[in-house]
Amino acid sequence: MLSLKSLFAFAVLVPLVGATIPAESAKSNSSAARAECFRKANEAVAAVGFSANTADKNAVGLDAYRQCCFKAGIRP
Repeated sequence: MLSLKSLFAFAVLVPLVGATIPAESAKSNSSAARAECFRKANEAVAAVGFSANTADKNAVGLDAYRQCCFKAGIRP
């Protein structure tokens, strides 16, 4: 028969392991959302063209990234 210590350890560890699995999947989903927002920001900068100066390109890229993050519900 199982000892009381091993039963207690099993009862404590099983919920902890189960609780970390959804957190890991949420982390990868936010990483994927960030990557998509970064891609959209790069597309917005490319759409500005070569004639714009660096400050304008940075402003356009940052604005596109922040808007995408806001729509995705993640922190920029």
